[in-house]
Amino acid sequence: MQEPLPFRYPYAQCMVMKLGMAHPDPDAPGKSRVLLTFEDALAFMEKIDRITLGVQKIYYLVGWQYLGHDDKYPDFFEVNEALKRPCDKTAYDSFRWLCESAARFHSVVSVHINFNDAYRDAPSFPEFVRQNALIRGKNGKPRAVERYNGKPCYKTCLKAYWESGLFCRMFDRFLAAFPFLAKAGTIHVDNFQCYKNQSPAVSVAEMQQARREMILYAHKKGVDITSEFTYKETEDLPTKPIFGLPRNHRRRAPMAALGLIPMSWWLHRMTRRELVNTPASLYCGGEFREKRYDRLLYGNMHGEDIVLKNDPDWARKFARRFALYQVPYHFLNRRQRLRITGAGPFLRCTFDGGVVTASCGARIWQNGVLYKDGDTVFLPFVHRERTYVAYSERGTTRTWPIEERDARCAEVYAVGADGETLLETLCIADGRLTLTLPPQTLLRITCPK
Repeated sequence: MQEPLPFRYPYAQCMVMKLGMAHPDPDAPGKSRVLLTFEDALAFMEKIDRITLGVQKIYYLVGWQYLGHDDKYPDFFEVNEALKRPCDKTAYDSFRWLCESAARFHSVVSVHINFNDAYRDAPSFPEFVRQNALIRGKNGKPRAVERYNGKPCYKTCLKAYWESGLFCRMFDRFLAAFPFLAKAGTIHVDNFQCYKNQSPAVSVAEMQQARREMILYAHKKGVDITSEFTYKETEDLPTKPIFGLPRNHRRRAPMAALGLIPMSWWLHRMTRRELVNTPASLYCGGEFREKRYDRLLYGNMHGEDIVLKNDPDWARKFARRFALYQVPYHFLNRRQRLRITGAGPFLRCTFDGGVVTASCGARIWQNGVLYKDGDTVFLPFVHRERTYVAYSERGTTRTWPIEERDARCAEVYAVGADGETLLETLCIADGRLTLTLPPQTLLRITCPK
């Protein structure tokens, strides 16, 4: 394994999300279909910061460039003009405004980009052809591997991309064009998997080495790379999907980018031993493709599936996911995983400190005390002292233990997109708090000294 890089952020204790901004409009060639403008994005970030109690957040914007998602890769040098604020001269000005303004809401803004895909209408496409930096077929000519936005999608040959110096030139240009993204120090690289080149032959192992060099170069420039999923490529990995099915990495293959990529959008194909022996501080998600692990180890909520401008109920859904998924994730990431036992949907993970999780029923215990039971939770909020987060989908009244032995009372606040409301102050008797959880209401409980 690569000696772990010193990453810029503690990803296992941050909220790492995407926001869908725009994609090319299939009904109006040359236009964007806008999901969120930069102004919309900041308004959501302010509300999310209230819901999440000021946790450090990292947002990757999808579709910030050209006409939107998957447009004109491998270039990433122009901001999508459809996202501009009316008061700004250019979309670039609006983008910089968003990145600078987001800091008020404990938020870092960066971008979702792609080093693998290449389209003929990209300004740099001829240069990739000249440098032989595209995946080629048996006849030695570049060939499209997939289609996105109705256009043939070629793939870059990472080995030639790196060895030609083209990657360094493009990455340096990107950082020079967007110094506020260089300052953010993190980017999300979509689908950074390796493909074989047929003629001339380039192996997956050679591509993996080139990817390693690219990541190290970005890190030398002060930028972490997070990515889409867990990379376990082997030499038998097909270049083209078979019958439209996804390329299937081998579960038993090593995690090729471990120590280089600290966080993936999807945790995928990890063995039980890897899940136990790989601490979240080294590599984390995201969500699991294998959903039983989502209810065992939890993860970073994706966010982009909930933050929708046309959904008036988004804040309630966001608060629910935060309480039942994100808060347990941060709580568990402070513990060492010791072992996973059971099979199928009946898995248990044992952590140090007497913490146990069960996928069946989505339960969490500590020293025999049940803290999470399906869609009801009461857990220490690890980002603030003497603070707990509670939530119940249907509502319930239960008695919970309080860790702070000197605590005599608890202030109970309802938390939402518009802020917090003090509901009541309750007495703590013998280290226990009896609390009524209203249905579908996020609560913050603080025990003053």
